[in-house]
Amino acid sequence: MARTEAPSGKEISDKAKAAKHDIANAVTATKGDKKIKFTPADFGHIKSITELEDGQFIGELETEVEGDKAGLPPGKYNALLTKIGSDWHVYAESGGQVVAEAISVVERKDTPHHMKPQYSEGSFCWWVWLVVTGFQWCF
Repeated sequence: MARTEAPSGKEISDKAKAAKHDIANAVTATKGDKKIKFTPADFGHIKSITELEDGQFIGELETEVEGDKAGLPPGKYNALLTKIGSDWHVYAESGGQVVAEAISVVERKDTPHHMKPQYSEGSFCWWVWLVVTGFQWCF
Protein backbone atom coordinates (compact mmCIF):
# COMPACT_ATOMS: atom_id res chain seq x y z
CA MET A 1 0.00 0.00 0.00
CA ALA A 2 1.23 3.50 -0.80
CA ARG A 3 2.66 5.55 2.03
CA THR A 4 1.79 9.05 3.18
CA GLU A 5 5.33 10.22 3.99
CA ALA A 6 8.94 9.72 2.97
CA PRO A 7 11.07 7.10 4.73
CA SER A 8 13.70 8.09 7.26
CA GLY A 9 17.37 7.40 6.74
CA LYS A 10 17.23 4.90 9.58
CA GLU A 11 14.38 2.99 7.93
CA ILE A 12 16.31 2.75 4.67
CA SER A 13 19.48 1.68 6.51
CA ASP A 14 17.59 -0.99 8.47
CA LYS A 15 15.95 -2.39 5.34
CA ALA A 16 19.32 -2.47 3.56
CA LYS A 17 20.95 -4.36 6.45
CA ALA A 18 18.17 -6.97 6.41
CA ALA A 19 18.27 -7.46 2.62
CA LYS A 20 20.21 -9.86 0.45
CA HIS A 21 22.13 -8.60 -2.58
CA ASP A 22 21.83 -10.13 -6.06
CA ILE A 23 25.56 -10.02 -6.77
CA ALA A 24 25.19 -12.02 -10.00
CA ASN A 25 23.24 -9.11 -11.51
CA ALA A 26 25.55 -6.30 -10.35
CA VAL A 27 26.45 -3.87 -13.11
CA THR A 28 29.42 -1.52 -13.39
CA ALA A 29 29.36 1.38 -15.82
CA THR A 30 31.86 4.14 -16.49
CA LYS A 31 31.50 7.83 -17.14
CA GLY A 32 34.79 9.15 -18.39
CA ASP A 33 37.36 7.37 -16.22
CA LYS A 34 35.04 7.05 -13.19
CA LYS A 35 33.05 3.99 -12.15
CA ILE A 36 29.42 3.66 -11.17
CA LYS A 37 28.27 0.32 -9.77
CA PHE A 38 24.76 -0.85 -8.90
CA THR A 39 24.17 -4.11 -7.05
CA PRO A 40 20.47 -4.89 -6.98
CA ALA A 41 18.71 -6.48 -4.04
CA ASP A 42 17.40 -10.02 -4.23
CA PHE A 43 13.65 -9.55 -4.71
CA GLY A 44 12.68 -13.21 -4.21
CA HIS A 45 10.61 -12.40 -1.14
CA ILE A 46 8.46 -9.76 -2.90
CA LYS A 47 5.33 -11.14 -4.53
CA SER A 48 3.32 -8.06 -5.55
CA ILE A 49 3.47 -4.41 -6.51
CA THR A 50 1.72 -3.59 -3.20
CA GLU A 51 4.80 -4.81 -1.33
CA LEU A 52 6.97 -2.48 -3.40
CA GLU A 53 4.69 0.48 -2.65
CA ASP A 54 5.38 0.34 1.10
CA GLY A 55 9.10 0.79 0.53
CA GLN A 56 11.72 -1.75 -0.49
CA PHE A 57 15.50 -1.65 -0.54
CA ILE A 58 16.29 -2.03 -4.23
CA GLY A 59 20.07 -2.09 -4.17
CA GLU A 60 23.40 -0.50 -3.41
CA LEU A 61 24.77 2.28 -5.59
CA GLU A 62 28.48 3.02 -5.45
CA THR A 63 29.58 5.97 -7.56
CA GLU A 64 32.71 7.99 -8.23
CA VAL A 65 30.55 10.37 -10.29
CA GLU A 66 28.31 13.11 -8.93
CA GLY A 67 24.67 12.77 -9.95
CA ASP A 68 24.07 15.59 -12.40
CA LYS A 69 20.36 16.02 -11.72
CA ALA A 70 19.85 15.66 -7.96
CA GLY A 71 23.44 16.46 -6.97
CA LEU A 72 24.11 13.05 -5.43
CA PRO A 73 27.75 13.26 -4.28
CA PRO A 74 30.21 10.45 -5.04
CA GLY A 75 29.91 7.68 -2.46
CA LYS A 76 28.15 4.46 -1.49
CA TYR A 77 24.36 4.51 -1.04
CA ASN A 78 21.44 2.28 -0.21
CA ALA A 79 18.54 2.90 -2.60
CA LEU A 80 14.92 2.52 -1.55
CA LEU A 81 11.86 2.62 -3.81
CA THR A 82 8.49 3.60 -2.37
CA LYS A 83 5.16 5.01 -3.46
CA ILE A 84 3.90 8.11 -1.67
CA GLY A 85 0.34 8.90 -2.62
CA SER A 86 0.18 8.18 -6.34
CA ASP A 87 3.87 8.86 -7.10
CA TRP A 88 6.94 6.61 -7.02
CA HIS A 89 10.11 7.86 -5.29
CA VAL A 90 13.68 6.57 -4.94
CA TYR A 91 15.85 7.74 -2.03
CA ALA A 92 19.61 7.38 -1.54
CA GLU A 93 20.78 6.83 2.05
CA SER A 94 24.24 6.80 3.59
CA GLY A 95 25.19 6.74 7.27
CA GLY A 96 21.55 6.75 8.38
CA GLN A 97 20.80 9.97 6.45
CA VAL A 98 18.76 10.48 3.30
CA VAL A 99 21.31 12.15 1.01
CA ALA A 100 19.24 12.60 -2.13
CA GLU A 101 15.93 11.89 -3.77
CA ALA A 102 15.76 10.91 -7.43
CA ILE A 103 14.40 13.76 -9.51
CA SER A 104 12.33 11.37 -11.60
CA VAL A 105 11.02 7.85 -11.15
CA VAL A 106 9.13 6.22 -14.00
CA GLU A 107 7.45 2.83 -13.94
CA ARG A 108 8.38 1.02 -17.17
CA LYS A 109 6.12 -1.99 -17.79
CA ASP A 110 7.27 -2.03 -21.43
CA THR A 111 10.70 -3.48 -20.71
CA PRO A 112 11.85 -7.12 -20.74
CA HIS A 113 11.46 -9.14 -17.56
CA HIS A 114 14.51 -10.08 -15.52
CA MET A 115 16.93 -7.87 -17.43
CA LYS A 116 20.11 -6.78 -15.64
CA PRO A 117 20.09 -3.19 -14.37
CA GLN A 118 20.97 -0.65 -17.03
CA TYR A 119 22.79 2.68 -16.65
CA SER A 120 21.98 5.54 -19.03
CA GLU A 121 25.19 7.32 -20.05
CA GLY A 122 25.00 11.07 -19.67
CA SER A 123 21.84 11.19 -17.58
CA PHE A 124 22.77 9.38 -14.35
CA CYS A 125 19.65 7.24 -14.65
CA TRP A 126 19.24 3.57 -13.80
CA TRP A 127 16.65 1.08 -14.94
CA VAL A 128 15.92 -2.10 -12.99
CA TRP A 129 13.33 -4.88 -13.17
CA LEU A 130 11.53 -5.29 -9.81
CA VAL A 131 9.43 -8.45 -9.55
CA VAL A 132 6.48 -7.44 -11.72
CA THR A 133 7.49 -4.19 -13.43
CA GLY A 134 10.49 -2.07 -14.36
CA PHE A 135 11.55 1.32 -12.99
CA GLN A 136 13.87 4.04 -14.19
CA TRP A 137 15.16 6.64 -11.77
CA CYS A 138 17.58 9.54 -12.17
CA PHE A 139 19.92 11.14 -9.63
